Amino acid sequence: MELQKQKQVFDIKNVQILAISTDDLTGSLALASKTDIEFPLLFTSEDSAVPDSYGVFNLFGDGLASASMFLIDKKGEIVWKSIGEKTGHFVSAEKVLKQIDSLN
Repeated sequence: MELQKQKQVFDIKNVQILAISTDDLTGSLALASKTDIEFPLLFTSEDSAVPDSYGVFNLFGDGLASASMFLIDKKGEIVWKSIGEKTGHFVSAEKVLKQIDSLN
């Protein structure tokens, strides 16, 4: 996972990465164990309130959250977002780091 490979850079910039999944635990835990992810994985498979509040739940009629990325500042405000318009949406670590640098 590209974000994991850049974790040291995110740590230096004092950026916390969290992954939130609406899938069941099986797939996400398998992915985490295969990729050595070192950031928290949060699961909301029983409650869609979190992805609903970000406007990313069920965009494709599949009952899942769209692959999306948000930068949230220390005040809890969204300062940048990339919401997946199709399944398989991907944002490079480089793009995220550029966004972080542009906010400073």
